[in-house]
Amino acid sequence: MRRPYHLSLVVVFTGALFAFSLQHSSGSSFVINEQSTSGLGTAYAGGAAQAEDPSALFFNPASIVLLDYGAAQVDVTGLWLNGQFSNSGSQYNLPGTPFNGLRLNGGDGGNIPADKVLPNFYLSQPIFRNTPFGDLTVGVGLSFPYGLETDYAPGWVGRYMALRTKLTTIDIQPTIAYRIFNRLSVGVSLDIQYASERDSNAIDFGLLANAEALAPFEQTVGARLAAELTALGVPPAIIQQRVAQAVGTIQQAYARAGFVPQGRDGISEFNADGWDLGFSVGAIFEYLKTGQIPFLQDGRIGVSFRSAMLHNLRGSVQFSNIPALTAPGAPVQFPDPALFQDTFFNQNASLSLNLPEIYHFSIFQQMGERFAVMGDIAWTRWSELSAVTLTFSNPAIPAQHSVFNYRDELRYSIGFEWYATKALTFRLGFSYDRTPVRNALFNNPSIPDADRYLLGAGFRWSLTRNVDLDFGYMHIFEDDAKINFTDSNGHNLRGNAVLWGNLLSAALTVKWGGPKEAPAPVEPSGKSPVGFGK
Repeated sequence: MRRPYHLSLVVVFTGALFAFSLQHSSGSSFVINEQSTSGLGTAYAGGAAQAEDPSALFFNPASIVLLDYGAAQVDVTGLWLNGQFSNSGSQYNLPGTPFNGLRLNGGDGGNIPADKVLPNFYLSQPIFRNTPFGDLTVGVGLSFPYGLETDYAPGWVGRYMALRTKLTTIDIQPTIAYRIFNRLSVGVSLDIQYASERDSNAIDFGLLANAEALAPFEQTVGARLAAELTALGVPPAIIQQRVAQAVGTIQQAYARAGFVPQGRDGISEFNADGWDLGFSVGAIFEYLKTGQIPFLQDGRIGVSFRSAMLHNLRGSVQFSNIPALTAPGAPVQFPDPALFQDTFFNQNASLSLNLPEIYHFSIFQQMGERFAVMGDIAWTRWSELSAVTLTFSNPAIPAQHSVFNYRDELRYSIGFEWYATKALTFRLGFSYDRTPVRNALFNNPSIPDADRYLLGAGFRWSLTRNVDLDFGYMHIFEDDAKINFTDSNGHNLRGNAVLWGNLLSAALTVKWGGPKEAPAPVEPSGKSPVGFGK
């Protein structure tokens, strides 16, 4: 007879969702740095100090005031990502149960990431230039700052943690930038952000049936039979034998019906979306201008801050392949065959998802007329993602909380530009992006992550004075993502995920002349007006 043990229905109900919903929501983890074709070529180096085109406003809203023209840019980036999981001893981690150490069956999941195409759009327009009140430029960006998609093959070994995971964010970024003094510019953006999440995973009803239903049911049947036989005066040895036979027959019948671990899989799917508001601020200090020092031209330092986003995504949870707890041939049937249907029914749900704030420090220095070097440090406050809450419309199910245990991390970049001719600029860059995952115990297969090394190259071809074409390529190298992750139901996934990828990006920029400079007011004395202009 099986000894009763317990996996809470609520834990199993939400744990299946939690195993993947919590980890969703490229950069490290799910930050998308592919916001600019020109930035891709330099591996995002100098992003907060750049002023090459309107896409710079994503990394620093102050940047567009350094552009002396109006501009519109459309860029498209294709991500061809590859990843393979290699299983190495995945098993049940359920101490005190008969299934502890039982091997998890299934394939390796196929190619983990899904290929993506990311479009971006940016627009900037000077409002006034060279006035006593400084310079003013407005702009807007449309981008995808966070996201991911992983898609495992059905039946893979980690199916109870993740099948398909997809997070999409769309950010609308109206921006205003102002040059206060000759060398100092500031900017601010409002971030209007939409987020949607779609996740699916398998539910181990075979395990759940044994944990919450069949083991106590068999114990009850055995106790009743023993009491009946005792009342009839049957010897204890015979009672023990008959009870074992009866319970064994029930166990065999339910096992043939698939009610063993990994024997009856259902599917859960969570879909939700929502909007939130945030902001970005930045400043650029031009510490050096052309002509001040021989062999050195423009030099800039840029700093920026992008606020966190606290999304409350509202949607629904849907379940399929929910089995009835019956077994043909069992001498006694479980008294509540609709147990699972009464618990796993479609309902509304919401998920709180805190997307982290990001700090940028960048430097740009042009060396003579032909070369420029740039550097970048970006700090992401991943620790803000420590808690995620999943809430159900059914009041009988309490809100569930989980912890990422992410740590704050840095990305370092260095890049170069060569101005070969007036029409051709070539770029090269390297970036090291540290993962926020602390160790293999917290590396969820929904988004397996490790330290990344990014090598970028690209060029700009100015077709005319007003039309530029940019192209960029990046290769992503990544350390093996070691995984030793256990979900709330005792499924322990062990192995390595090997990840790499290639990115291609192209952008078209159209420029036009800004408005006429505002005429300076004429003083009666004939003196020039005093103001904050250049």
